[in-house]
Amino acid sequence: MSWRQAGRRDLAALLEFLLPEEALFVPFTSRLRDGSRGFEIHMDADATGAVRDCFLHTAGGLLLPALSAEARDRKELPVLLNSLRPMVHSIMGVGRCVEVIEAHLPLPPTTRVEYFLMTLAAGSRHPVLPPDPPGLRVRRADPYDAELLFPMQKCYELEEVVITPAHFNGAQCMKSLRLALREQLVYVAEIGGIPVSKAATNARGYKVDQVGGVYTVPQERGKGLGKVVVSELLKKVFSEKQAACLFVKKHNRAALALYERLGFSPVTDYVISYYGI
Repeated sequence: MSWRQAGRRDLAALLEFLLPEEALFVPFTSRLRDGSRGFEIHMDADATGAVRDCFLHTAGGLLLPALSAEARDRKELPVLLNSLRPMVHSIMGVGRCVEVIEAHLPLPPTTRVEYFLMTLAAGSRHPVLPPDPPGLRVRRADPYDAELLFPMQKCYELEEVVITPAHFNGAQCMKSLRLALREQLVYVAEIGGIPVSKAATNARGYKVDQVGGVYTVPQERGKGLGKVVVSELLKKVFSEKQAACLFVKKHNRAALALYERLGFSPVTDYVISYYGI
């Protein structure tokens, strides 16, 4: 069968394809789960209606591919990808899936960031002891904390997210932070009422939540605060979901060590490719 745009009637088939390995595709399944708008899904199904490949394309030009590992001729993809509007601005997903999409676009990405995707099943975490700093408090943040957390969120984005610092947009950063505080799990560690570390979910799937936005201010690093705040976040995640996942830059040894101490294991490569950045 050929590629076509998916509709409401295809939800069951899409979930049957995505959920067995949901940890690989949480940004995709989270959009299906919360019923958000601003995206379209294209799929390729076999004669029985079973999904073989699919991708989600947002109104902002982000493409989230979920492709089977089976080698096949995907000769229709170039025409489909080039017809998308807006044009593909970035691709995010498992390395092998991103590589297929890259190969069918006319130009290579201008920036490519490589990560490890790591997962952790509920019930398999290591115990975490609180660090020494007196006055430490870890709590779930709420929308009223936006102004308080904005300086730390800005530093996180400049250090870990923004490709070109000159392009940092403070208004967009605050908008994203407010949205996360409303719709995601955000935990903050404070010393004397001052935020010093944070961790959050950035995508909430059916059975798996994706962790992101983990950050500790430079002057408080090396004290175990990141481990404590992520651990508190995971307690809440695992009260609702079967597993957690995250992706971390391959060269970020400190973050890799943190997540391995918490019990996360790398399962595959993960890539974000940007076009025009």
